[in-house]
Amino acid sequence: MSDSLDGLLLIDKPTGPTSHDIVQRVRRASGLRRIGHAGTLDPAARGLLPLVLGRATRLVRFLPASPKSYRGTLRLGRVTATDDETGELVAEHAGPLPPAARVTEAARAFVGRQAQVPPAYSARHVAGQRLYRLARRGVATEVPPSEIEVMRFDLRATTDPAIYEFTADVSSGTYIRALARDLGRNLGCGGTLASLVRTRIGPLEIGEARTLPGAPDRQWVEQALITLDRMPLTPPAVRLETTESTRRFRLGAAVPPAGCLPTADLLRVLAPDGTLLGIAESRDGLLQPKVVLAAVPPEEPDSS
Repeated sequence: MSDSLDGLLLIDKPTGPTSHDIVQRVRRASGLRRIGHAGTLDPAARGLLPLVLGRATRLVRFLPASPKSYRGTLRLGRVTATDDETGELVAEHAGPLPPAARVTEAARAFVGRQAQVPPAYSARHVAGQRLYRLARRGVATEVPPSEIEVMRFDLRATTDPAIYEFTADVSSGTYIRALARDLGRNLGCGGTLASLVRTRIGPLEIGEARTLPGAPDRQWVEQALITLDRMPLTPPAVRLETTESTRRFRLGAAVPPAGCLPTADLLRVLAPDGTLLGIAESRDGLLQPKVVLAAVPPEEPDSS
C-alpha cells in the first residue's frame, strides 16, 4: 500500500448524508485530513460526488465542472420553503393542474442562457454567509441571480398528473430545485423537486462511481482511487523531455517546452515517464509553473 493517497475518488452518494458527511467518512477510512469534494449534492439527492484526496485538492479547480447531468422527478401543485419535498409546505394549488402538453412546452422554454435566483436554502454565499444559515434564522435576504445555462430540460408525464420525470443537462452553478420552482411558478400552480440523481459531470459518469461500504478502510480507498496521472483535468498535456527540465520545474522555475505548445493558457505538465508534475501557464514561449505537485511525506492519521 502506498504511503500517500493522492487522486480522485468517485462516490455514488446515497440520499440522507450531506456531501461533508461523505468527506468525513473517507477521512476516517483513509487517515487523510486533506480531502474535499467537487460539486455539492443536497442531502436528499443522490448520485455522482467526486472527492479529491491529498495533493489532488490543489487540482480541483482544473477538473471539468460542466455540463452536469441529472435525472429525477418534480411535483406540480406545491410550493415549499426549500423548493424540494424536504421543506415546509408554503402553498398548495387547489385547482386543476395544467395538461401535460402545456407542462412539457413550458419546460422547453428554460433551455438556453438565463439568470437564476438560487433557493433561499442553499450553500450560496451572500454578504459572507451561507443562504441556508440566514434562512434558518428567518433573515429575509435579497439574493442576486446567477448566470446559468440549461442545455436540456426534458419532461415526461407519469400516471400521476402532479408528477413528472425529467432529465437535465446544465452548467455549473445551476440549481435543479430552482428549475422545478420556476417551472411551477410559470405554470401558475407551483412546483417542487421530488427526487434527484446526478449522473454526470463532464466526462465523469455515475457508472464509474463507487458505493461506500458500511465500514470502508484505507485499502478500499486506495483500490478505488483514480491516481493523479489519470485524473481527467481540463488543461491539455505537454511532456518534458529531460530530467533537468523536470528538476527545474519541480523547483518552480520556468522551462522551455520540448516542441510547440498547445494553444491554451494553462497546460498539464508531465515528466518524461508520464508522471504529472503540475499545471503551468504558457508565457512567452515558456512553461511557467502555477501548481507544482512536489512529493510530500505521508500524513499522520486523522484522529477525528
